[in-house]
Amino acid sequence: MKNKLKQELEQIEIPKELHMRAKLGVEKAKLEQPRRTFKKAIVFPAAAALFLIGSAGVSAAAFPSFNHLLSLVSPDIALFLQPIETTSEDKGIKMKVIGAMNDDEMAVIYVTMQDLTGNRIDKTLDLYDYTLTEGHMFNSQIVDYDKDTNTATLRVQANGGTNLNHKKINFQISSFLSYKHNHDGIHVDTHLADLKNKEVATVSINSDSTSGGGGEMFDKLEKGEKIEILKPNETTLSLPKIKFMHVSNIGIVDGQLHVQTKWSDDDIDSHGDFYLVDSFGKQINASSSVHYGVDKSGKTVYGNKYVEYIFDVNNEDLSKLKLMGHLVSNGNFTKGDWSTTFKLHSVENEKSLNFNEDFGSWKATKMTLSSLGVTLYGKGQFKDTDNIKVSVKMKNGSIQSLDSLQNFSDNKSVKAKFLPSSPLDLSKIKAINVNGIVVKVSK
Repeated sequence: MKNKLKQELEQIEIPKELHMRAKLGVEKAKLEQPRRTFKKAIVFPAAAALFLIGSAGVSAAAFPSFNHLLSLVSPDIALFLQPIETTSEDKGIKMKVIGAMNDDEMAVIYVTMQDLTGNRIDKTLDLYDYTLTEGHMFNSQIVDYDKDTNTATLRVQANGGTNLNHKKINFQISSFLSYKHNHDGIHVDTHLADLKNKEVATVSINSDSTSGGGGEMFDKLEKGEKIEILKPNETTLSLPKIKFMHVSNIGIVDGQLHVQTKWSDDDIDSHGDFYLVDSFGKQINASSSVHYGVDKSGKTVYGNKYVEYIFDVNNEDLSKLKLMGHLVSNGNFTKGDWSTTFKLHSVENEKSLNFNEDFGSWKATKMTLSSLGVTLYGKGQFKDTDNIKVSVKMKNGSIQSLDSLQNFSDNKSVKAKFLPSSPLDLSKIKAINVNGIVVKVSK
């Protein structure tokens, strides 16, 4: 079970569009959502279940929903969970906040949604409009679905843990999606080799017109530079059985393949990814993506109706590549008012350590240590390509690598959190190693 905490926390992803949502104030943008994975319930023996109940606190035994949650997470995580069990019901659907845990950087809350009167919930349930007081940059994932009771269990993450400690907070859901459909392996019927010598019209775009994205080209926009993208709506390339989007232009710009896509206004939360596949079946992902809007005159404006995927194909034989897509379309969209208030208690006080290091694109100024990991604070812009290795040396001489990373940057303020494979016992830690720099931990 020692790797279960890592598996649980690694699934708490912060997609790039959520970084941009916090930065740009676009709370409804959902532009590059990762593919969802659904975890089967883990059933522990009766003796283990009793151990978990005792570890989580004597009050846990009084909460049947909390006891069920313990069977879905690892014992390591159960040690930190605080039982809550508050409910809210609207339109025949009951929301229940079951348990939570948090440190000074993040809070993780487990919630169930149960349809008491209909069939509006399934294993693809996805919260669409939801808020948590004092938190920001939210993300939610389903961790279990019980078909017999029509109940979905979700894990909700919010950053800003310091503001949540020992406070009454309100969690509210206003809408959710369900019965979403995955369209895997969609082939775009185009001959890429024909594009090599074909001239294409382009337009310039700057950061004022973008609502999200990622990669080298998007980094240029964030630095205030302009980039060239395809002129909008120069073609209409439909995809098999796909009605909520189409390819609106495609071509080579400065040696890179640009694939411009246009998404329907009628579809609330359709999204996806495009990728290339070579003759050996190797997948080549886009090196950059940019999200933007276009007005009636064809000028780029702020928005997310268009997504341009950019591939580095300088060293590729286009005649041996196929353009493919993985797309997700909407199912049901349910609105309501589910709201409950509860109090959060931090797992423990963090240790603050002096740490100053220049990583190139940003400079670290402080380090904190908690059972849930090591966090570096600094100024600058964290890059996905930053290669930072963190490990913990225990007093018994053993070394534990922290090989899972979450980072969140806002207004040039960086937090990079490195997660362990199992909870850290602070009393047994001797030192922290960051890229060969050793920081001793006092008693």
